[in-house]
This record gives sequence, structure tokens and C-alpha cells, in this order.
Amino acid sequence: MSWVVFTPLGNEVGSYALQGDYVGVSAGAAVGLGLGANALVGGSDKKFGLQPLSVEGKTGLNVAIGLAKLSLRPAR
Repeated sequence: MSWVVFTPLGNEVGSYALQGDYVGVSAGAAVGLGLGANALVGGSDKKFGLQPLSVEGKTGLNVAIGLAKLSLRPAR
């Protein structure tokens, strides 16, 4: 899985800066064809935004929303 990482401009990002807890929402809708989106905010000092690079295809009639949590820790 690949992620796009957003952080405020002018901030240096050091080693392990992305570690921490992230929370966010997941949403999707379809009427015939549909799309979905996910976004997480958190990390050290709660200053990072994560957006997964993904494509979702849906058909039919659907509306969905959910909460998400992700924890990133360094490998031992």
C-alpha cells in the first residue's frame, strides 16, 4: 500500500517522525458507479495527514461512512 503524506510547510521531518497514532474517516457513495475516500491525521505532534493512494470502484446504490485508526511504530 502506498500513502501520500501531508505536513505543514517549512517543517523538517526527522527519523521516526511519522510514528504515532492516526485517526480519520472513510466514506464512499455509489449511484450506478461510485467512489470512495480515506484520510487520517496524527503522528508526532499530530501534524501529519495521510492519504492512501487507492482506487475504489463500486456499482449499485450505496452510501457508507466509517472511522479509522492506525498506529505506526518503528520496527524492532
